[in-house]
Amino acid sequence: MERMTGPDALMLNMETSTTPMHTLKVAILDASNRGTPVTLAELRALVPRYLGHFPRATQRIEALRGHRGRPFWVPDMSFRIAHHIDEHTLPAPGDQSQLDELLAALATKGLSRDRPLWAMTLVHGLRDDRQAVVIRVHHAVVDGLAALNCFRTVTSDSPGAAAAEPNPWSVDDATPPERAEMRAMARRESVRLMRDLPHVVADVYRTGVAARRFEQRRAVPHFMGADRTSFNTPSSHRRRCASASIPLADVRRVAVATGTTVNGAFHGIVAGAIRAERLARRERTDRPAVGMFGVCRDLSSPRRQGNELATATVYLHTEIVDPVERVRATASSCAAAVSLRRQLGFDLTEHLATYTGRLGPWARPIAAPIAPLVMNHITTANMPGPKEHRWIGDVKVEQWTSFALAIAPADVNLTAYSYAGQLSMGLITTPESMADPAAFLGRVQSSLDELTSALRTAERLDR
Repeated sequence: MERMTGPDALMLNMETSTTPMHTLKVAILDASNRGTPVTLAELRALVPRYLGHFPRATQRIEALRGHRGRPFWVPDMSFRIAHHIDEHTLPAPGDQSQLDELLAALATKGLSRDRPLWAMTLVHGLRDDRQAVVIRVHHAVVDGLAALNCFRTVTSDSPGAAAAEPNPWSVDDATPPERAEMRAMARRESVRLMRDLPHVVADVYRTGVAARRFEQRRAVPHFMGADRTSFNTPSSHRRRCASASIPLADVRRVAVATGTTVNGAFHGIVAGAIRAERLARRERTDRPAVGMFGVCRDLSSPRRQGNELATATVYLHTEIVDPVERVRATASSCAAAVSLRRQLGFDLTEHLATYTGRLGPWARPIAAPIAPLVMNHITTANMPGPKEHRWIGDVKVEQWTSFALAIAPADVNLTAYSYAGQLSMGLITTPESMADPAAFLGRVQSSLDELTSALRTAERLDR
């Protein structure tokens, strides 16, 4: 039994009937090496062998009256693996668009709070005899890094090799929660929070001063500094999903040629896609777009649960016509934003979430449809993943894609993971903010092509 952290509780409390807060992790499987497809029974037998590596996988949430802002993680004494793993078969021909439709449906299928906050769907019927495993996991359970570490734990780097040692979990070893103990813990923590409040207020002031004095302040947006655009259209509970990939080597070559990083080059490419999208929508392009991404406290952490990140906002310089200069300017903003975040630190973000875990989620649905200014136009993520294909026994994980959250008023969210030489992208939107996310991912590829062509013309890139 343990109390939910402030950041984890914030993710839980953000959830509403129109804003699901679970993410999707999609593994495309190739079982041709062993000659037989993966079955539901096989998956239900395999997963329990590793549940001990992931405590949250067998814990549910329990809230106390007067302390509902941060519930407790407690063992699910009625845990059944069949409650969490099911299957679905796509109709022929089983193409990417059909899988994307299924993902959009799963993105709005909520997770029961009476059980651990995850579910797994084995998908049959994909083209070329492929299968998929789609994992729905609440953002209160894992952030992007923790999810990636979970993936690494249950997979290996070669066919037939063992993953982590089996670590089964049994309800017989679990201790039922004691509500009296939980209430006593919550009361002690409330006293501590009241005592620490003056220090948190002082930290807010110091952080504000440090942000204003940041030497590259002009390179990053101000808080709530983005004009509302069609990317921020009031939206419903429906979701759209699309996935694609671009060669990681191409992005790296762009980064080297422009003197930037992979993260900077990627966001510069995205800026080009947004510019093209705005032109297609006949919207103004004379102002930069504003993006937001999470900065991990420690990218080397092996943790497999929780949220340990803070946000950074960046200019995506859509107003710059020249693709090379667009990348350089956007990459400069990315570098400045990450530098600012690391200077400000992560502790205050965690502390504020502990105090305001319910206030922000309460205010967001009210302000999201009407606020003239918003924090950002698009939310992004760019995580370094495995360099080679991963394996589950003799089954190859051909692709690994992540879809994050579409949260109004900025409910266009693009997540990129590097995996086996590709930058795998998962885009989740609402029909109102972006009706055709697959077309936008096509613009990302076109932006990369335009940039590559410009660099070759300038003889900064090998032909």
